[in-house]
Amino acid sequence: MTKSIRGILPAAVFTAAALLGVGGLAAAGPAHAAPGVSDISQGSGNRAGVRCVQHGVNNWAQRTGKGRPLEEDGLFGKATAKWVEKFQGASDLDIDAIVGKNTGNSILDNLTGDGNWRADCYKHIPSTRR
Repeated sequence: MTKSIRGILPAAVFTAAALLGVGGLAAAGPAHAAPGVSDISQGSGNRAGVRCVQHGVNNWAQRTGKGRPLEEDGLFGKATAKWVEKFQGASDLDIDAIVGKNTGNSILDNLTGDGNWRADCYKHIPSTRR
């Protein structure tokens, strides 16, 4: 590796990790919803948001005796859609497998006391919370 690439590569990895909130590199500041976060649904490209949805649904499922049914892989497929619908039904929300602001608010509520997950997820899940 040349000298210039050696200096760029670690900086690029650190920057990417910080932007993704990986490994605790992102600074934990006040939790504020990001304006304009699009709804999350099957096939969503918002992988960080999908991972937050999966984590919140898993927290709810675990507290209600259903284990942790979802792989937290950031892919919104059929299993995530099915469990979002179960979560929505249990939360008295419209059952449509779409994470909009109301479902997002409820998912964020389920991340309470879960380390930095909640603060990080405000940036990636649709919500009215400020």
